[in-house]
This record gives sequence, C-alpha cells and structure tokens, in this order.
Amino acid sequence: MARHLRFLVVLLVALAVGAGTAFAGPAPTDGDSSSTPDGGVPSLTQLFALGEVDLSSLGVSASELLTVGPQLSLSSGGDDMLIVDNDGLDCPNWEYPTIQLAVDAAMPGDKIKVCRGVYVEQITIPAGKDGVTLFSVPDLQAVIKAPPVMTDPKAIVRVNGAQDVTIRHFTITGPGGGGCDSIRYGVRVDNGGSALITDNHITEIRDLLGGGALSGCQNGHGVNVGRRLIDGPTSGTATVVHNLIDKYQKGGVFVDHTGSSAEVAYNEVIGTPSSTIAQNGIQVSREARGDVHHNNVSQNVYTPAGTVAVGILLSSEPGPTRVHHNDVFMNEDGIGMQLSTAGVVEISYNNARNNLTDGIVVFDQSIENLIAHNKAFENGRFDCRDNSTGPYNAPALVANKWVKDLGRTENKTGLCKQAGPQ
Repeated sequence: MARHLRFLVVLLVALAVGAGTAFAGPAPTDGDSSSTPDGGVPSLTQLFALGEVDLSSLGVSASELLTVGPQLSLSSGGDDMLIVDNDGLDCPNWEYPTIQLAVDAAMPGDKIKVCRGVYVEQITIPAGKDGVTLFSVPDLQAVIKAPPVMTDPKAIVRVNGAQDVTIRHFTITGPGGGGCDSIRYGVRVDNGGSALITDNHITEIRDLLGGGALSGCQNGHGVNVGRRLIDGPTSGTATVVHNLIDKYQKGGVFVDHTGSSAEVAYNEVIGTPSSTIAQNGIQVSREARGDVHHNNVSQNVYTPAGTVAVGILLSSEPGPTRVHHNDVFMNEDGIGMQLSTAGVVEISYNNARNNLTDGIVVFDQSIENLIAHNKAFENGRFDCRDNSTGPYNAPALVANKWVKDLGRTENKTGLCKQAGPQ
C-alpha cells in the first residue's frame, strides 16, 4: 500500500511540473578523430543482427528477470519490483506509466520491469539509486525514444552518480528533434556512476536530417562513459557488453577522461559511411582506461580526404588500455593509435581486414606500446603501419614493439611477417 501511495504522489507532482525546457547552445567541437590522407570509398552494406553471443551469466540473468515479481496479476509487486506500462495493455499489474516515475520511486536494489511500448522520455538515475536494474519485457520491445526537445546533457538514459546500475534488453533510439546538437548520447554514465549496459539495441543517436543523413556536428554517441570537454569534466565506469550499436552520428562507444574506465566486449558496432562526419566505432581517450575485446566493428568511413574514420581509436594519451580479439573490418582505418606517449597500450590478437586504408596504424607521437599477434590482411593501403621513430623492429626502427604480427604490406620493413619487399 505504501508503494502505491508513493506512486500517486509522484504521479501528481510529475503532472503538475510538465515537460522540461529546451536548451540552445553552441555545437560541440571535440576533435575526436585522427588525420591522415585517405583514398576512395566503395559502398557498404549492413552485416549483422543482434544475438551472436550469450552473456546471460553477467548481471541479472534473463531467466531470473522473467520470474521476479507478480506475473499478470492484480496483486502488489512487493518492495523490490516496480512495473511500468504506458498503456496498461501488456502488464495489467502496472504501477507507473513512465520509466522515470518508477526510477524516482525506486529504492536501492529495486528492479524495474518495463513492459512493451514506446516511452518518449529522458531518464536519469541519480546517486542514491545504487543497484537498480531496469529491463524490458519482452526483450527489445520496450523502446526508450528521445523526446523532440532534450535537456542537458541530452542523453536518453543517464546514470548520474548511481552505482552498479543495470540497463538491459531495451531498444534505445533517437534521432534528436532537430539539427546540430539536438541529441548527444544514447546512454551516458557520469559523475562517478557505474553501470552494466547489456543486450540493448542502441540506434539512431543522431541529429534529425532527411533520409537518415548525418550532420557534421560532433555529437551523437551511442554509449558515453565520462567526458573531459563537452558536458565535462566528468568520469564514469561501465561494462558495455553484447549490444548492437548502429546508426550513430559521431561514435558508437566513447570512453573519455581521467578516472573513467570501461570494459567494452562482445558488441556489434556498425557505422554509417558518411561524407559529413568522421565516425569512430569505439574510442578510449584522455587518460581513460579500457579493455576492448571480442567486438565486431565495421563501416566507419569518411569519404573526404584529410580526416579519417576509425574502427577502434586510442587517442590523446589514453590510460592503460588493451585492445584484443576484435574483428575490425570495412572501416576507413581499422585500429588506430595517436598521441599515446606513456607506453600503456596493448593491441593484440585482433583481426583487421578489408579496411579501406590501413589495418593497424600507429601515428608518430605514440611510443613504447605493444602491438602483438595481430592479423592484418587485404587492407587498402598498409596492413601494418607505424609512423614513429625509435629503436625497435630493425630495419623499421620504430618507437613501438611489433611482435609476431601477420600482414602482407607495411610502411616500414620489419613490422609484419609475410610482408614482401616495399
């Protein structure tokens, strides 16, 4: 009874407050992509569907979620289960018509079951809501959609300081309601928050342009964990696993700033070849830490010369980061590392193939990093490329250690086995 009384109070307050206000501000200008010459770009097609890897052992299992709380009953869900249904047709025992009302009412550790429907709202999970789990029933059938006007920091779902939050099985989608900077993030973790983001389809995180076109503005990340510049400085921690992330504007997964860290694994990250913006599939930068593994990353391609889209990008002195066992293909550059001067990056056991320019590329200011046991074949310019200068891999004499990498083309002799004379 106390739960229902609390819900009525929250609902009345929400109805009285009404919609949020709009924000107008300058377009973000982060500088999140590398710059090298590039070549021509063929047309590419969508390659993946969701569900290649079963990670049910992580977080709260799907079978457990299906049996939690009452099932299609008029009885109360108890103090650990809140039920959301926007029309009452799928869950007759619903308590809340919006997800945010349920989050506002939730206690630490509560589970929020969101029934089938389209929920046009921004959701914020603040500090004090530790251990809350949000999940969709059926899988991917609860759609959280960006409202036409978004409030800062323009995230559809935001974990704002709460710890150990779980977000799973949702479709989280844009686009924003207008032109430049209308939407920034699908899911954002900031202010020291932490989250497990798993088994979601995060899509259309882009400005609203006709025909699905992308604006040239530096906004639109599927998942963001911390950030130094725009909407920062702030940090967060996340495990981003087994999601399909596609049709984003600037990036699929962006981990940024001192104190931020993320495991990014078993995701399918699919860009959209563009002549207006250079996308990065997965990016770790500015002293953030990352463990990036077992992802399929493709189709991050920018057609004009001078700026390059990258499948997996390590930039602006990332913190200790491993990039391993990824399949990176049909991007402009496959895996790229720039401005890494601390010797803290390992790129190993990846398959970088059929990228339009370079398979694995290390720019000249990156030193003392390890590139080992990768396979790079059938890339348009070089399979293995290192622009640095140092004591390693004679006669290449580069500043990073290349160990037992396979590739047929290289910009300096001595980087990859199987490479022929240049």
